[in-house]
Amino acid sequence: MIKNTDIFKIREAVDIYLIGEDILQVYFMNTRRQFQFKVNKFTLLLIECVDGKKSILDIKVKLEERIDKEIDLDAIKQVFSHLFEKGIIVENKQNFHKPYISDEVKERYDRQINFFGDFLLGVAKKYEAQQKIQKSRILIFGCGSVGGWIATELAMCGVENFILFDGDNVEKSDVSRHIFFKEKFIGVPKVNALEEYLVNINPMVKVEKHNEYLSPDIDITGLIRRADFVINTADEPYIGHTSLKISRECIKQKKAHYIAGGFDAHLASTGELVIPGLTPCVDCYADYFTEALKGWKPKTHPVKERYQEIGGLSSMSLFSASFGVIEIIKYIAGLTDFKTYSKSRGEFLFDTLDITYLDVKRDKNCKTCGGIVYEEA
Repeated sequence: MIKNTDIFKIREAVDIYLIGEDILQVYFMNTRRQFQFKVNKFTLLLIECVDGKKSILDIKVKLEERIDKEIDLDAIKQVFSHLFEKGIIVENKQNFHKPYISDEVKERYDRQINFFGDFLLGVAKKYEAQQKIQKSRILIFGCGSVGGWIATELAMCGVENFILFDGDNVEKSDVSRHIFFKEKFIGVPKVNALEEYLVNINPMVKVEKHNEYLSPDIDITGLIRRADFVINTADEPYIGHTSLKISRECIKQKKAHYIAGGFDAHLASTGELVIPGLTPCVDCYADYFTEALKGWKPKTHPVKERYQEIGGLSSMSLFSASFGVIEIIKYIAGLTDFKTYSKSRGEFLFDTLDITYLDVKRDKNCKTCGGIVYEEA
């Protein structure tokens, strides 16, 4: 209910144009949403008065001075209610963020928070979204090129709590792919190097480190239980094996997780977001590939040791990481309705810049996720 003392402003990323004398064009720059509606002179004058300073009563007085005629207050509220429902205007209160984030966090992530506001109705929602990011504990298996980029971008978005799991050390060859590479880190555990890099981005970042490899016999139940969201980029001994181990435990605990792209022959793949009970799990993907590749047998390759022969660019790793972070932030911050989410793994093609997506559907009879019911985050 709009009150007489309420103060509104035009949403930051909204452009408003007048077409002719009575058509208002509204364009949302971040979401690309746009629409038109017919307006009269009264509505145009009212919108001109929305400056983030005047209350509803102040605007009534201002308009009455301009047209020298008394205006029905309910008529003004009706127009404001319509503009608010369409997301064109938002309330302008100085301390709207206080229950959610501090002044320092608001200032630090101001542009990001305003971006969130274009996807969420009501001013408080965008601050609540930032709070969710800040409070989330993110578990990342694998701190190499893709894992390092993902952790870095999440820290830049405001994540302050990480659990890092990787048994490898920084090598000289990592210079072409790893965001946290520095000469001084050669021979240093990747979890240590990445921790220093993240803390330099934001001193409030806290890191729990596990300098060990993800072997089949390691119990990760407790780690996943303490995490709010889980990410796998560990490609040793093989990304398929580590993903099955992690995804099965996440499904059991009903934890959303992300299996990142950026490995072996899939250096610029998007990866896949797995939401228990809603999207295909890793076993669904495994069954899909088993069926799709039925009868196919690879030819023996003439090169026996190919581990170091699969090449790529740092930008390809960054593509996989950045794509993943967008999906992860959308999920954590609640920026979209995931009940209608249907995106599966995609492959970014270097030569054409296209993304081709696999047609993987959730298997309702899957031995891992078939009996899981989706629960709201």
